[in-house]
Amino acid sequence: MTKEIEQRLERIHHELSGSERDLSSNSPRSLKYYVRDIQRRLSEWLIEHRHQQEKQRQDLLRAMVVIGVIGVLLAIVRSAASDMEWVREHTLAFRLWGVSLCLIFVGVLVERSSVVKSLWSFAVTKLLLSLILSGALFYARGRAAGHINGVFHVDASALPITLVLTTGLVLFKLLVPFVLSIAALILALHLLFISNWVKGKATGDVPWFSVLCSAVAGVILFFGWSWPSDQLSDTRIPEKVYLIAQALDFNQRHECANVDPERPVVFLGAGQESVLVAPYRLEDFDFATFFESRVIVPTAFVREKCEYKPLLPLKSLGSY
Repeated sequence: MTKEIEQRLERIHHELSGSERDLSSNSPRSLKYYVRDIQRRLSEWLIEHRHQQEKQRQDLLRAMVVIGVIGVLLAIVRSAASDMEWVREHTLAFRLWGVSLCLIFVGVLVERSSVVKSLWSFAVTKLLLSLILSGALFYARGRAAGHINGVFHVDASALPITLVLTTGLVLFKLLVPFVLSIAALILALHLLFISNWVKGKATGDVPWFSVLCSAVAGVILFFGWSWPSDQLSDTRIPEKVYLIAQALDFNQRHECANVDPERPVVFLGAGQESVLVAPYRLEDFDFATFFESRVIVPTAFVREKCEYKPLLPLKSLGSY
């Protein structure tokens, strides 16, 4: 019995005191060897995982810097007077691309913040945000339907594409103050950090990333501040509704014999027995006209019964 106990103790001692030398012998590997192997592989995995995270962080930072610099440069090119005709013709495109890239930069910056990450981990945050966005979407659709009815005096469902795009326009108008508030907060925080660095309260190299964040936030504030009171004001939205409908919902050709073929129409109802007739055909316009120019919205839209042209007889068709 004593010998059996000694053998067991010897095996336990072997398991706890074994090493890599177990590989050079025919004896089984010890428990200590397996534990050390697991610890070594786990350490290698952790180092590799940290390296991948750092690489992803650096790649994201480089991408943000590229997007922010390009956005600011496009905004500067749009604002600066240029002798190049091509630049003057595409100033609106420069502005929209510049602001869009700056918005992407700010969105990524906010999403990466610890505050947003912490709040997003709670289900109540997602629930409240979903309710707020749903309410804003329903409100925007109602306002869009009101604008369409105010311009054409028909149900908004008769112009489905205009209804969808106008809903997006109203929703964007609702989000602009929120975006401007975030941009102002980012600008204030980074200007404070830059001020502390200038005064010597913060150590390290020049805070170039804070300078970039301030410039990006400044671009958004500079161009977005006038949108709610100018391009997206309640007096300008009917103009955009009219342009959208003329370009996308009104039919430039129709088969109504009692309606002037030069006047665009929108067919009303499932049977398409009546039409909404525009007073005149609108000239082709570009996006710059839609976004910046003022347009006179006509009021002489009339609803008429469509008397379809008679179909040609089969013999007439065969003669062709």
